[in-house]
Amino acid sequence: MHTIHRATIAAPLEAVFALACDVASWPRLLRHYRWCQVLERAPDRLVFAMGGWIRGWPARWTAIQEPRPGDRRITFRHIGGITKGMTVEWRFAPSPVGVDVTLVHDLVMRWPLIGRLVSDWIVGPLFIDYIARKTLRAVEDRTEADAGAAGPHALGTGG
Repeated sequence: MHTIHRATIAAPLEAVFALACDVASWPRLLRHYRWCQVLERAPDRLVFAMGGWIRGWPARWTAIQEPRPGDRRITFRHIGGITKGMTVEWRFAPSPVGVDVTLVHDLVMRWPLIGRLVSDWIVGPLFIDYIARKTLRAVEDRTEADAGAAGPHALGTGG
């Protein structure tokens, strides 16, 4: 499963990057995220557990987040839950109106025989694509509101 979502956000890059990093605040940002518990915090990484409801289904996962502000990237590696093994990358690039954000998810479920089918045809399109669109849109809406601007909305492509 490979998905890419993009948005051009009319807000300062630093503000968008900061909100994307602040996973502990995501339950206040988007109702689908019900809770987030920080398990370990270090200057260059955050380990957290998160839970929520995605399309009416309960979801729970544990991930390692590594912000790389110098590279304008945030990486996530899921280490627990049904999405164990998934990698996520947020990429940020300055644009004339603010910042271009690209959100990339990659997952191949390691279930014998059916893992790839489940990740490509069920988990990816029904859950990952759905919540990624909503998360990117929520980050866009919040940072643009804080910046007092409005801009184009998130676009996504599955793959």
